[in-house]
Amino acid sequence: MRLYTLQEARALLPRIIPVLEEIRGAFLRLRGLQAAIAADSRSVQADGHLLADPFEATEGEDRLAQLQEALREGARKLSEWGVELKDPERGLIDFYHERDGETIFLCYHLGEPSIRYWHTLTSGFLGRQRLEE
Repeated sequence: MRLYTLQEARALLPRIIPVLEEIRGAFLRLRGLQAAIAADSRSVQADGHLLADPFEATEGEDRLAQLQEALREGARKLSEWGVELKDPERGLIDFYHERDGETIFLCYHLGEPSIRYWHTLTSGFLGRQRLEE
């Protein structure tokens, strides 16, 4: 587990933000594609003939694998930096940090201008508190 200072975590954000954007984009496309594939698999006429093109289904499965790999790769990069991915859809991450002798998380949500919040290891996003600077 890597402990970050606030300055170190903030300095890493320019490298992390593009990775988070890629993760979020892949996650949203993956979810949409999964829904489309599920809908296509249910597209059968009353006489039992498929409405969906089987070649499109194969392309969809190939794209599904690509998106899953993009998610794994993004999560791997974050893990190498010692950053916890909490919610790929929202771009929510945590950095381990020490505060008053206790290990806590510095919390960042994609779209925020900087790291401005922290929470305990058990309280999660709803327990976020504003950093005093």
